[in-house]
Amino acid sequence: MSDAPPEVRTAAVRQEFDACATTLAAAFADDPLMSFLWPDAHRRHAALPRYFTASLRFEHGRIGVVDYLADHIGRPLAVAAWDGPDRGGPISGLGRTLRAAPRTLTALGGRVGAGLDVRRRLDAHESSDRHWTLVNLGVTPTAQKRGLARILIDHRLATVDARGYPAHLVCTRAENVALYRRFGFALSDEFTLADGTPLWSMDRPPARTDR
Repeated sequence: MSDAPPEVRTAAVRQEFDACATTLAAAFADDPLMSFLWPDAHRRHAALPRYFTASLRFEHGRIGVVDYLADHIGRPLAVAAWDGPDRGGPISGLGRTLRAAPRTLTALGGRVGAGLDVRRRLDAHESSDRHWTLVNLGVTPTAQKRGLARILIDHRLATVDARGYPAHLVCTRAENVALYRRFGFALSDEFTLADGTPLWSMDRPPARTDR
């Protein structure tokens, strides 16, 4: 039996995005931000697979990357969705939103207004400079505490650092702030959702390179 770390894969086809969405739905089932969007747990658990499928296939998979680690039969155990620095302008963003709209609106149901408000608050903390954003990082509950999140973050930050970009994320749990600090992210702001749920904006400067 090999002790080598699992290989990081990058989703490229519909089936991979859909499988990664299922993993994120399980990982975020009780996340505070998702609980704000869908206060009812039953509705939330039903909506999350559709929500993540739309966001991975039509948003993050187009303007960034969706990295994942899989088990021995290829099922994703941990997923990291990143938006890259080349996101295009407002027209490009509108096109992606329209393509995702049928699934996203179905998932949000009567919470469309809450979804738009969350988007506005998150966007207010995005830098206008070219950067990478860690949008979602999730490990399926049965595979947690195995260092899989660390492997995914290290993998993508190696590319971010090699290209000299800063990185950004919004942390949704207070206990995870210390985790991201270990990867060089620093707390830049604490803000709240409409109901007072706290979120933590974190930024990581470009890595220093000796050239």
